[in-house]
Amino acid sequence: MRICLVSLEYPPETGWGGVGTQTWVKARGLASRGHEVHVLACSADDQRDLRTETHDGVTVHRLHPPGYEFPVYGKPLWLVGYALAVAGALHDLMERHRFDVLDFPEFGGEGFAYQLDRTRWNWAPVVVQIHGSMAMFVEHMGWPERGSHLHEVGGFLEAFSLRNADAIMSCSSSAADVVARAYGLDRAAIDVVHCGVDTALFHPAAAGAALAARPTVLFVGRLVGNKGAETIAEAGFVLRRRYPDLRLVFVGEGSSVPERIRERAAAEGAESLVELPGHVPLDDLPDRYRTAHVFCSPATYEGFGQTAIEAQACGCPAVVSSGGGGAEAVADGVTGFVVPPGDVAATARALDAILGDPATRARMSAAALDRIADYFAMDRYIDRVVAVYEKAVDRSRRLPDEEKERLDWRRPSGPFVAPAAAVETPS
Repeated sequence: MRICLVSLEYPPETGWGGVGTQTWVKARGLASRGHEVHVLACSADDQRDLRTETHDGVTVHRLHPPGYEFPVYGKPLWLVGYALAVAGALHDLMERHRFDVLDFPEFGGEGFAYQLDRTRWNWAPVVVQIHGSMAMFVEHMGWPERGSHLHEVGGFLEAFSLRNADAIMSCSSSAADVVARAYGLDRAAIDVVHCGVDTALFHPAAAGAALAARPTVLFVGRLVGNKGAETIAEAGFVLRRRYPDLRLVFVGEGSSVPERIRERAAAEGAESLVELPGHVPLDDLPDRYRTAHVFCSPATYEGFGQTAIEAQACGCPAVVSSGGGGAEAVADGVTGFVVPPGDVAATARALDAILGDPATRARMSAAALDRIADYFAMDRYIDRVVAVYEKAVDRSRRLPDEEKERLDWRRPSGPFVAPAAAVETPS
């Protein structure tokens, strides 16, 4: 298949977080299976023209974000402008490449403008990927403010894109539930495709390799409030009485969270407990997982626990929270533990159970490797992705031309719109 993945972020130029990482994993996995893969992503520079380069067999096209034609001060207009920029870039690319399927993320409706102008004359099957919707941020994180211009505009763009897709796949059941509630979608029509992990990169250490000399708890991700890093720090302050040489390593970048962790460590007289190395290059990340005794990410809420499956692929048991899709990445009590979000005592108990019992750690490590091989490994993941693409292509083939001219503006009809009686209105 000739596939175009659209993603605001795509590493290494525009970040390793969220859907950018997922798109990177998906693109490389599809390319390794012989598919022709293109990625349309945002550029980090100020070049106006579309820039194209190749990485790991994937053709990456970088477009300039809104703001070079005239100043853009507000995020709502930025979302609309970026959707228009995506549509324009796709128009140029599709004159040279006949894509079999287009894969858009749901956040902010990146596919909105293209889908708004999709007719029988320029039709390509569309899949929308649910990962971290604006609906999720509003419901679980209080941003943006419910009813604000950003919420109303972004929500409209997301809902339109989802309702006019040929297939929808979600990185977790939790993320699918949020979007279905927010936009009145038929939950049963959304395919859950849990993310995969590149086991060629993330794999266990060679036999006989040693863990870190000090008992080590590892966090990897953005150091922002909802990710739970401060919960780990507080749990560490409890556990250091039992493990005087305990080490908490926070890999990632943030603004206020790292400073708050440093200040708390200083107040506890525990500066040596905490390490904040900042961003770590991708090639160095697997060794971080391999040498840690346990990975921990008790996020308030997240779409899926990508870093948790990376850790488990390296043989590192994981402690995650029940807030969102992270819990779907860990088999509770088997490959790690699932704890309530923000619960310092429960997090400390879970970490203690792994740190204090080498047999438990070894059992969970082996179980994690088995689960990765059976379900999260790249070949299994790509099989699930391609199945959704084929569903979208098949639906498009069977769709009469007159149906391709009809757009679902509100909630009149469509394959993903829930029956009226089944729609739940969030409180």
